Amino acid sequence: MSEAAPILSVRNLETYYGPITAIRGVSFDVKAGQIVTILGANGAGKTTVLKTVAGAM
Repeated sequence: MSEAAPILSVRNLETYYGPITAIRGVSFDVKAGQIVTILGANGAGKTTVLKTVAGAM
């Protein structure tokens, strides 16, 4: 059986706040039926990743 293609594929995500790099090099795949979480300390950029993928940044 072949592996299903991801429904979301993020590669080398980069986000900036003006001249400051907030996110650099984030990559992940989400396949149908999966639950994916992003873990990190306060200020690590979890919300920024979500906002960037959602198009709110």
